[in-house]
Amino acid sequence: MKTLITFALVALALSFTTPMVVAESESPLLIQEDVQLDRTKVRYGNVSKFDTEGTEVVGTIRSTEVYEQIPAYQTIQKEGLEPDSARYTKLIRQATKSYKAALEDVAKDKSFVLIVEEGGISGYAHVTDATPDIISAL
Repeated sequence: MKTLITFALVALALSFTTPMVVAESESPLLIQEDVQLDRTKVRYGNVSKFDTEGTEVVGTIRSTEVYEQIPAYQTIQKEGLEPDSARYTKLIRQATKSYKAALEDVAKDKSFVLIVEEGGISGYAHVTDATPDIISAL
């Protein structure tokens, strides 16, 4: 149950801080050849510049694991803060700022063209798990 609540809180935080705009006529899935990419799971990078036939490296992330390592998020968990409280809002913004900074640092350091939530891309040969590096970058 704790894992489900943690996942729900991380999803809520990401929905407020990582806007994903998909036009009505545009599918959230990018499908080219055998590559499938769920645009709603992209956490870093520009999907429109992603070449599915290229050799660029895509990183995957397990955001819940990353958030669980961020001190501000740990405080939210420890204190059992409600999402509608001012303290929760302040801490989740701090946690998300740390999350985004770590993503950007690792993406630049490892030359990731995209960082996608685990399970958000399939059929692409150049994918690596970036979660441990992102946690280290915190």
